[in-house]
Amino acid sequence: MPLDMENEEVEEKTTELKKKPTKKTKEMLEENAKQIEELKQEQARLSEDLSNLDKEDADLGDKSALKLKVKHKKFGEGEIVTQDGKYIEVKFADVVKKFVLPGCIADKFLEVDDEAVFDYYVKSNEIHKKRMATELKIKSAEFAVQRHQDAIEKLNAKLK
Repeated sequence: MPLDMENEEVEEKTTELKKKPTKKTKEMLEENAKQIEELKQEQARLSEDLSNLDKEDADLGDKSALKLKVKHKKFGEGEIVTQDGKYIEVKFADVVKKFVLPGCIADKFLEVDDEAVFDYYVKSNEIHKKRMATELKIKSAEFAVQRHQDAIEKLNAKLK
């Protein structure tokens, strides 16, 4: 029995020793929690934007670039001989070169005569760039949420 009493006394003393949060600490905890909530709302909005971009990309369709005649400023005229996803190989007179779709056509590294094909790759490139920017914003928000959670943990650790 005497041991139980000593343990109870120790527990009472440790609970008394816990610090109460100051007004500034409470404000910092609340601000970090508020920031996390705002960032999570932003992530949800950005995820919705990403879904809309996926839908827009699906509506645009998928055109094969195989056998497409192109022109390059340095290598001259050529033909797309292989396409593996977004990567293409173009056979010019003396060399075969690799390029990345849709940017190589949209940014006019490779020129095409068909205006409809060019417009398709320009729209596809715009969607691609928006998607990359949105994914970067989502990643950035994830890191910001983690920083705020770390700050909350540090503040809570000071209270123990």
